Amino acid sequence: MKLIDFDFEDNIKDHAAYKSLEYLKLPDKRMEEFRKFDLSKLYATSFNLMPNTPTNNIEAFENIDEFINNDFHTLFINNSTIQTPNNHLSKQIKISHLPKEKNFSKNALFHLGETFIELQSKIEISNTLDKPLLIVNLFTSNNSFRPTSLHISLEENTNVDILELFISSNTGECFLNINRKITLKQNAILNYSKVEKSSKNDTSIFNYQSNLLKKSTLNMVSVNSNAKKSLNFWDFSLDNEDIILNIDAIVNINEDKQSANIANIVHNKENIKSEINAKHILYDSAHAIFEAKSTINRDASKAKVFQSSKTTLLSDDARIFAQPQLLIQTENLEAKHSATCGAMNEEELYYLISRGIPEKKAEAMLIESIENEVVEKIHNQNIQEFVLAFKGKHNV
Repeated sequence: MKLIDFDFEDNIKDHAAYKSLEYLKLPDKRMEEFRKFDLSKLYATSFNLMPNTPTNNIEAFENIDEFINNDFHTLFINNSTIQTPNNHLSKQIKISHLPKEKNFSKNALFHLGETFIELQSKIEISNTLDKPLLIVNLFTSNNSFRPTSLHISLEENTNVDILELFISSNTGECFLNINRKITLKQNAILNYSKVEKSSKNDTSIFNYQSNLLKKSTLNMVSVNSNAKKSLNFWDFSLDNEDIILNIDAIVNINEDKQSANIANIVHNKENIKSEINAKHILYDSAHAIFEAKSTINRDASKAKVFQSSKTTLLSDDARIFAQPQLLIQTENLEAKHSATCGAMNEEELYYLISRGIPEKKAEAMLIESIENEVVEKIHNQNIQEFVLAFKGKHNV
């Protein structure tokens, strides 16, 4: 199956999503957001289409016990199928598979994934949890296109911490098209973190949508990927008053890998705060893109809007394209955007070397400190510690 040929009519499970995909077309260089992030080779690659069924029991995966402990409620998504180990899921967490609602996203990649998925997998959390929820996504495919979709919903006045891990043991060229929709009822707070451990020939595309009600807060932290190509596409329409949205991302890539953070954030009501910060650490001929557009509409006064991209280039061949954009249609607001780029801080490096630390180790310490600035944005201490341990163990 080649996506560019749309030769998958026999596999369509959601005809409304397919019609939206046909109308919107797969994104290419003609679209502003994708001028620097070329997916044409991906569309022309011949993939196997993998059904949303597990290929192994979760017990068959190596070191699975490291994800099951008393600090978390734990569930697994094994090749897109939700599986729960005994005694590690709270009664406040409900899992369902429901008929889909109509989706009006303008992100064609979101509709691409939904085209092959019949029912919406949903996690509903009815009350504040006593400990974080750990969602472990496991992928084992060969030369495959793997669409997956999950809707996370929090009831009113809940405060929840979620960590999603995405762990790939794929072989060959694989395309993981991952959709996440987040619904927060009034006064709900979700602290959501994502960490990836990809196979070297993976392309991972994360499509995020939200439905945030009045006085809700969404804090997101994305910790890099070692995929060949990776994309976070944050598409958030903020349609209620007093919403807070914070996004922090760290990208640390080498060789000729590519990573993009694309955000389309729209303020439609008063007193909304949105902030997106991305840090990039680029080696060799790695290439990163930061394309953030925040639109503050006429009825969205008293807005606070911040965008920031900071890049450390560790090679003459590494590249960053950073384009923060503000489209402002109201006067009463606070807004700021910035994009900075440079080499490693020579003064800090010299100081460490002068203290007797070898140069390579000093460089590694400075890089680690940049990464940790983002990890420290994670609100829950247990998740912070888990992420740092996971990164160290798996060299993420």
